[in-house]
Order: sequence, then structure tokens, then C-alpha cells
Amino acid sequence: MNRPFRYVISLGLAVLALSWASGAVAQSTADGKRTLKAEKIFYKEPGMIEVTLRAMRGTLMMTGYVATDENLKKADELAEKVKGIKDIRNRIRVREPEVASAGDDIITAKIDKAIEEDEDLARAKAKGKLKIEVSEGNVVAKGKLPGWDIAQTLVKDIKKIGGVKTLNLDDLKY
Repeated sequence: MNRPFRYVISLGLAVLALSWASGAVAQSTADGKRTLKAEKIFYKEPGMIEVTLRAMRGTLMMTGYVATDENLKKADELAEKVKGIKDIRNRIRVREPEVASAGDDIITAKIDKAIEEDEDLARAKAKGKLKIEVSEGNVVAKGKLPGWDIAQTLVKDIKKIGGVKTLNLDDLKY
């Protein structure tokens, strides 16, 4: 095989690999945004905070726990509201909820600590672009974050805190 032909083949393979990688990154970003949209819908509903959501190529995978059969049915209804989702896989189980009796002050302190430990969240809060309100275990996040991935980090941090009943992200922009 002559040298110019090998260069053309190598260049073609490199272009193919680059376009595949770009497509994978775009898909990952779209999946992350769909996951966050689903979380915005789910977590403001009582009984859904122990559900874990993951969007993957138009499919919403739901795992975790709810307290009642009614919550299980509600999860399917909520999943159908997520734009860009074509298929739903419900792997949620019904079980008694783990009751954590943390007061609003304790929940607020734990959220503040989680925010301080993340550089992007801490910066947003310091600039007055992130505000968290807690009332009777119901958390409301307001403000503007630099990106969906940072909003996703906030959601994961808050979900880990015992005593959180709901998480409302309607007034959070990213």
C-alpha cells in the first residue's frame, strides 16, 4: 500500500472516531439534562425522594423505593410527563420508608455543608445566585447555576440528607 493512501485511510478513521466521540458527548449531555428534568418533576412530589432516576437514550430508568402502591403508580404517571422520554423502565419497589427525624435546622446545616464542599455550588451561593429554603423537611432551591451538571450535583447532595421529604427545583435555572 502506498504512503498517501495510508494517510487518507488514517485520516478517515480519525474523522470517524472524532465524530463518534462528539456524538457520545452530545448524547451524554442530553441524557443528563433529561435526568435533571425528570428529577424536577419527581422530587417535588411527596414520597418520591427515595427514587433514583437515570435517562439513557430516550429511556427513563427508575429505581429505589416508595411507601405505597399509589406512589408506585404515581411514578409511572410522572415519568410520562418527562419530555424526550420514549420508554419507561420502572424498577421501583414498595417498602416502609426510612424515617429520619431531622429538623429543618439540621437539614439546612447539612445542605449548607454540602454546598461549601463543592467549589461551584459554594461560588454560586457566595454570589447570591443560589438560595435554599427548608420548611417541614420540604426543600426549595432557587437561583441560577452555571450548568445542568452543577444542578445535578446539588440534587444528589440534597437527596443524601435524611429527613428531606421533597425537593422543588422549579425556581432553579441552569
